[in-house]
Amino acid sequence: MKREEILVLISGLLGIFVGLGLARFAYTVILEPMRAGLELGYTEMGSIASLNFFGYVIFSPVVGILATRYGSKRVVLGSMAIIVASLYLTSLSRGFVDAGLYRFLTGAGSAGVNVGLVGLMAKWFDERSRGFALGVINSGSSWGIIFAGATIPYVVLSYGWNAGWVFLSAISLFVLLMLLPLKEVPSDFVPEVKVKSGDVYRHRPLIVLGISYVFFGASYIIFVTFYTSHIIKNGIDYEVAGHLWAIVGILSILSAITWGRISDRIGRKQAISAVYLLMGSAFLVFALASSLGLFLISTLMAGLSMLAIPPLVQAYCGDIAGKNSASAAIGFVTLFFGIGQMFGPGVAGFLADLTGDFVLPLALAGTLGIAGGIVVRKT
Repeated sequence: MKREEILVLISGLLGIFVGLGLARFAYTVILEPMRAGLELGYTEMGSIASLNFFGYVIFSPVVGILATRYGSKRVVLGSMAIIVASLYLTSLSRGFVDAGLYRFLTGAGSAGVNVGLVGLMAKWFDERSRGFALGVINSGSSWGIIFAGATIPYVVLSYGWNAGWVFLSAISLFVLLMLLPLKEVPSDFVPEVKVKSGDVYRHRPLIVLGISYVFFGASYIIFVTFYTSHIIKNGIDYEVAGHLWAIVGILSILSAITWGRISDRIGRKQAISAVYLLMGSAFLVFALASSLGLFLISTLMAGLSMLAIPPLVQAYCGDIAGKNSASAAIGFVTLFFGIGQMFGPGVAGFLADLTGDFVLPLALAGTLGIAGGIVVRKT
């Protein structure tokens, strides 16, 4: 791999580290002290998190078009600036309305960084190495989760929840400055348009890929939402559940890179289908598990599959649409992911209330995962 390509990979990893790892997932660590400081309820704090997610979903197709027209680097740097400002503004929140607005803006910035960087990787890496490259940069979100969990509690306990957001803003500004030398395309770049950016919304393979992404969004969020509750309901300690969840985070770093490389070798469609089937099977085993051994096995299976799907789908978008239209394709497909995430928890929660446990909703998650693997083969 060339030196310039390595630098681009590092830049992409750092960008996702901020754009998703810190900007989205660090909220979990600050939520409780922020809730107490603003005197808000859990419904309001949950709504603030939803506003961040809506900002991400709504702006994903918009920034995809902008990146195609004006360049991925401009979108990434502009979106990073939005994240820096909105994280700082969040520290000044005085209630639900302004906190929700700032988190919405952060979600919009996250969309720009993620979609822009994925589009940039499509320009720098061809189909023989694109899966590996996207696996590497997507591991940045896992590193962000680890970093936030290791540092934010100390900052918050020492200086208050407001300081936690200021700290995140400062880290984001530092990364923004590091991304300034980022190059839009390699010196030997050859334009490639397989699907025009304005046609991605009616291109059948992308629509089918998007439908499979609905299944992933729903199944993934159901599993994440009820993971700890299901384990505890089966008589296992909360602390043990936390350790098992940490395994998912650690394995996800390796799985995204490993499956990315495998997809470069065997083909994107085959790899995505295999990961969907492994993930769906993991969720089904988890749904039926009642012993620590089975919970561990299903957790290992989930860690080796679940978070490898987004980079594989992103790489496939680049394969289908071509280097120049990759950002628009990714933004479009992300809408489908959002639909799955929106209806999944509600349906699963209804089933949990109806049955009194989490077996049925988790079995639904597993079934949807397997269905996604079947659908993606139709692309």
